[in-house]
Amino acid sequence: MDIAVTLAGLGQGFTYVIVGIFFIWLVKRVDDWRTKEFDDDVHIDGGNVAVGLRRAGLYLGIAIALSGAMGGSSKGFFLDVIQLLVDGLIITGFMFSSRSINDFIMLSNINNDEECVKEFLQPDGSKVVGNTAVGMVEAGMYIATGFILNGSISGAGGNFFQSIASAILFFILGQMALLVFGFLYELITPFNVRNEIKDNNLAAGIGLGGILVALGIILRSSISGPFTGWANDLAGFGIYAVFGIIMLLISRVVVDKLLLPTTNIATEVKEDRNVAALIVVVSAINAVAIIIAFSM
Repeated sequence: MDIAVTLAGLGQGFTYVIVGIFFIWLVKRVDDWRTKEFDDDVHIDGGNVAVGLRRAGLYLGIAIALSGAMGGSSKGFFLDVIQLLVDGLIITGFMFSSRSINDFIMLSNINNDEECVKEFLQPDGSKVVGNTAVGMVEAGMYIATGFILNGSISGAGGNFFQSIASAILFFILGQMALLVFGFLYELITPFNVRNEIKDNNLAAGIGLGGILVALGIILRSSISGPFTGWANDLAGFGIYAVFGIIMLLISRVVVDKLLLPTTNIATEVKEDRNVAALIVVVSAINAVAIIIAFSM
């Protein structure tokens, strides 16, 4: 081991960590400004799980996306840092665009900001502040978007402008795939997913948010890799996106039968609001998504 090379590598790694922390702080400041009608920090300090979930998803999504920007071949430490800063600014814009898409399309009959600070009456008569189901779906959308951006930014090949254009294009296509999948998920679900989420049913939020993350993992695998030309990359994305959506919908049915032999997902969500059961189901579906992603 060359100690000098190792120490130099650690020094560069420390710089990347500082840049990453800067962007986590930046998105916090932007989100604080965006929701200036209420103080997120006060809500988090007060135990508002909905606000905590959406913030956690935002931070994780940024980190996942930035990790893609840190990969690839080096052009020299200084240029790598400049590229990371540029990519970080692009990622920040995309993450908040994703939030708007989630708010206005994925949950079109729900105002995320209002729901996350709204007061709800629990079945036992107690009151709780914040729609945790909405917070969970928003967190899932952020994380899924992070995986999509990770794949679109991590590839090598092409010039600088092709890289930027590729990131923009695959962000748009990835968001479209998430929205189509969300629509199909609602079609195969024997209850109104949005109504359950609006009614602060956390189990329903875990179901939708978790399966969006699973698709994001698969889409990341379909996008990542060297730039080989627009036709090849777009065709590959389309094939893998369709394959991933079909496999996840099948996986949901299989997991329902295998892991919940004495009941079913619909009963656990709508009637029992069983958070534990949905955590198990979503974890299994994400496990399948990881296997699918590495098998492609």
